[in-house]
Amino acid sequence: MFADGALQHQVSHALHAAPMAAWGGEIPSVAWTLAGSGLETCHSPEDLNSKLDHCARAHGFSGGRYIHLGHRVQSRGLVERPPLRFVSSLGVSDDPWRAGDPAAPKIFVSFHPFEWSSRDDLELPDRQRAWLSVERSRGVEAGIAIPVQDYLSGPAYLSLLGGTEVKAAAIARAEARHLTFLAIAFHCRAKALLPARDDPASILTDREVNCLRYAASGASLSQTAASLGIATRTVELYFARAVRKLGALNRIHAVALALSAGVIQI
Repeated sequence: MFADGALQHQVSHALHAAPMAAWGGEIPSVAWTLAGSGLETCHSPEDLNSKLDHCARAHGFSGGRYIHLGHRVQSRGLVERPPLRFVSSLGVSDDPWRAGDPAAPKIFVSFHPFEWSSRDDLELPDRQRAWLSVERSRGVEAGIAIPVQDYLSGPAYLSLLGGTEVKAAAIARAEARHLTFLAIAFHCRAKALLPARDDPASILTDREVNCLRYAASGASLSQTAASLGIATRTVELYFARAVRKLGALNRIHAVALALSAGVIQI
């Protein structure tokens, strides 16, 4: 079973079209998925770049990107905060992350690969239209977005770019299961090799982290206070500080952000 994030539900979706007997009656493990993708041989960010480029070209695309959104708050359907992790086979300096990818909001609710086009759409917000304009200027007509629904660490996705709309649509349908496993394996390896951007661990105190850890395990305020040997009111103050430092909406969101960044684990 997947121990590195709650990905079982997505794997079940990916296997829906094939009998479970084909997999020995079990959901593939992280180790199995990594071995099947060859990603277990990646030991550095440079290895990830090379593997991403190889995977993209093996499917007939000119390049690829990996974006770990984490538990980001969406604003008017846009994802504007920098992702926790970002890899581009074109080189981050030549292809930095840009806000406005129209595929990003769909990642939060999708389980299967889907094609995207760089064609202009007057109904889209200006930020998204500008993002598509840059893709067109790079000669990118279409691509495929492959979601990873990691409920503990937050959604991520691979974006394979290049080729035609017809080709992207055909590959998204024909290779949905393979692409899903590839994206999950890449995400697991990227989390192991790449530090999260703006690591919350550097801004949270040990007590704030401990309070978030107890909350993630389901402990109440009074239980947390008893475990830490402090007053319940003090626990509330630690939570309030953690929420403010992380830019979270509330205590639950702060826990989600801490889990997303790997600061706490359950």
